[in-house]
Order: sequence, then C-alpha cells, then structure tokens
Amino acid sequence: MIRDFVEAWPLFSGNARRFLLSATLAGFTYSGVYFLLANLFLARLGYDAAFIGLFIATGAASFAVSSLPAGIMGRRLGPRRSMIGGYLLLMTGLTLLSMAAVVPLAWRSAWLLSCCALREFGNSFYIVNANPFLMETTGEEERRFVFAARGAVVPLAGFFGALAGGVLPIWTATILETNETDPVTFLVPLLFGGCLLLPGWIALLRTQEEVDVQQGAAPNNATTLNNGTTLENTSAPTASVAATAEAERSTPPGDPTVFPLGPVFTMMGVGLLYIAAMSASMSFFNLYMDQELGVSTSRIGSVLAIGQLLAPPAGLMLAPLSARLGYDRTFALSAVGVVLGALLLGLSGNWLMASVGAVTITALSAIAFPAITVYQQELVHPDWRPVMSGAYMMSVALSWSALASGGGYFITEVGYQPLFLLGAALTAAGVVLFSVYARLVRQA
Repeated sequence: MIRDFVEAWPLFSGNARRFLLSATLAGFTYSGVYFLLANLFLARLGYDAAFIGLFIATGAASFAVSSLPAGIMGRRLGPRRSMIGGYLLLMTGLTLLSMAAVVPLAWRSAWLLSCCALREFGNSFYIVNANPFLMETTGEEERRFVFAARGAVVPLAGFFGALAGGVLPIWTATILETNETDPVTFLVPLLFGGCLLLPGWIALLRTQEEVDVQQGAAPNNATTLNNGTTLENTSAPTASVAATAEAERSTPPGDPTVFPLGPVFTMMGVGLLYIAAMSASMSFFNLYMDQELGVSTSRIGSVLAIGQLLAPPAGLMLAPLSARLGYDRTFALSAVGVVLGALLLGLSGNWLMASVGAVTITALSAIAFPAITVYQQELVHPDWRPVMSGAYMMSVALSWSALASGGGYFITEVGYQPLFLLGAALTAAGVVLFSVYARLVRQA
C-alpha cells in the first residue's frame, strides 16, 4: 500500500499538494491544539459548563447554517476562491478568539460567541468547497490516493497538535512566569495556533484555477488560426475512435442546467443518519468512561490517542479498497463497522470493550467519510458539486448539533448506553438508505 502511494505521488498536482499542506496545518491547529485547549481556556476565564455548551452549540449552528450558502457561493465564484476566503476567516476567528483574555469583561462573552460563529462560518466555506476543488484538480487515476492522503494527514496532524497543546501551556507559564490558572497561559498557545494557519492560507493562494475541459465532446479535427480561419484536418487518426469511447465513458453525469434534486436530497438524508453514531461517541465517550465506568483520565486519553493513531493508516486504506470495491461499497462496509463499534459501546458496559468500540468508530470513520465524499461528488455534474457538498455538510452538522445538544438531556433521562444504541440504529438506517440508492444508481 505504501509503495502504491509512493508511485502515485508524482501524479499529485501542485494544487493537490498545496491543499494537503493547508489541511495538515489545519489539522494540527484546529483538530489538535484548539480542541484540546479551548474549553480549558474558557474555564480559566471563569465560564461554567452552561456557557461552554452554548459556545459549542454556536459553532455547530454557524457551520450548519452557512454550509449550503458556502456551496452556492462556490458554484458562483468557483470552489477555489470560496475555499481560500473560508480558510482566511477560519484563521481570523481562531486568532481573535485567543485574544478574549484582553477584551473588557463586559464585551467578553459576546466576543467569544462572535468569534466562534466567525470561525465556523469560515470553516464551512473551507470544508464545503475543498471537496469540489479536489475533484476538479485530480484525475481518476490519482483521486483515490489524494482523498486517502487527506483522510490520513488531518487526524495524524491533530494527534501531534494535541501533544503540542499539552506542552505549550507549560512552556508559556515558564517563560511568562504565570501559572496554569492564568488565562494568558492558554492565550499564547491558541494565538500561536491561529498564526500557524498563515502558511496554509498562502499555500492555497498559490493554487491555480482549473480549466474545465468539456468531457465527452466530439473530437475536433480542425485547427483555428489567430485570424479566425479554420483549417480542416482531413487526416485524423483512427485512434480517435478509442479516445471518443473513453470520453463518452467519462462524461459527467446529469445536466448542468437542472438541479440534481434526487441525489442531493438522498445524500442529505444519508448524512443526517450516518453521522449519528460518530456524534454520540465523540461527544460523550470521555464522560461515559469517567462518570459511568470510573476510568482514569490517563487511560481515557490513551484510548483516544490510539484512535487518532489508527485513523491515518485506516484512511490510507481508501485507495486500495475503492479501487477494488468502488466508493459506494467501501463506504457501506466501513459504515457497518461504525455501527458495530457503536453497538460495543452501547451493549458492553465494560471499559475495555467500550474502548474497542470507540477506537473502531474513529478508525473506520477515516475510511467512510472520504469514501462518501468522493461518491456524492461523482453523482452530480461538476457545476453542482459545490452545492452537493454544502447540502451534505449542512445535514451532517445539523445532525451532529442535535445529538450533541440533546444527548445531555437524553443521558439524564435514560443513560449513556441507550444514547450509543440510538446512534447505532440511526447510522444503520443511513447505511440501508445509502445501499438501496447506490444499487439503483448502479442499475440505471
């Protein structure tokens, strides 16, 4: 598998390589440093769990509301420009949020919520338009490797970012002679993380607009001179027949003038259901282990680290699996594995089996997410890919927000394990919906 990636690397375009650099820095900063330190920073500012919950919900709502407009804007302006603008806003939101410690107390809450909303507004434009951007900057031969690499580098960078986030406050406290209860101890690492996105934004600025090639068009055996005179080429090679057949095979699906209602709404339904198991697990696994099973914090951290370390090699499996099975079957099988992981969480009542379930969900999601991303992008004409991406990500964010915000009340009433089982059931329903639709598409 590694040799296949080494051989595929020369096929990666400059655009793809620069995007992967931006994704790596975003993974290190956003998925690593920020997610580890943000809540601790808020706690040091004197905020309680209720405000922290409101803070998280504000970000999720901002992402959900702005995902579809991000797709529409990507269709109007092009995914590259929309993605670059989103990355800039993400960087700005993270940087400004870190400065909350020096904002006057009367404005601080509004500042934090506004920066959180701005951060996720930008993140939605970046994530939503990254998918069609990568689709148009890759060919069939290297596409599965590029998306697999993206699915691997982000969690790996997040792992190292989390490690750095654990050390940076200590260094800050030593250099500035502060302590771990001082918000400035966390301000500096968060500010550093926000500034670290700048090279990623510059890398995206150095990407180039892709020139759309009309696929499936009949070969033109004429040469047009500068003055408009056309010379007919009467000696077209017979090999053009094969080229024409290949062009017809790769003709984009759908009509660019007709909104792909069926594919978009079906994928939205799949997104709403599929993400349930992952949302329930990532939102409440640590609390379940701590409060229900009495597991130590260090052991919980070790379990989460194992999941992050297994996600990159699992993500790399997208390339060989999709080549053999196709993106649809690859997603369905990995999503079934996610369901099994959620069942382990919901049925075992044992910390070891629950840990296996959580690690399984994390690792197999690294395959499932890029697989369905490529699949839903290939369902529609390139003109509609930004809208498809925005609609799908909106459904995922809405489902995540609903389960994360409502899960606390659900746990209070019936407990953790029923919530994990509910997530498993909803994800299983999403797999069924996807499998039925994918079969109809194959038969069409």
